[in-house]
Amino acid sequence: MLRIFICPDCYNFRIVSRKPDAICYHCGTPLVKSDLEYTTYMNMTEAARIIYKENYKDRIKLYHNKLSVLFQEKHII
Repeated sequence: MLRIFICPDCYNFRIVSRKPDAICYHCGTPLVKSDLEYTTYMNMTEAARIIYKENYKDRIKLYHNKLSVLFQEKHII
């Protein structure tokens, strides 16, 4: 089964079949499995893929900010 992975550092997509510990060809970072199905990804336009990638970036930044605030609060107490 083909799966779509995305790099959490450079946000490039990679299609992987049997390698759950795949790395990014561009920067060498371990990839994260996306929630996209292969058929969905293949039917997406380039613009739709860019929108997905931008939404992923926004989610990652939001999580990072929330965790940073949480760790700062824990450190202060």
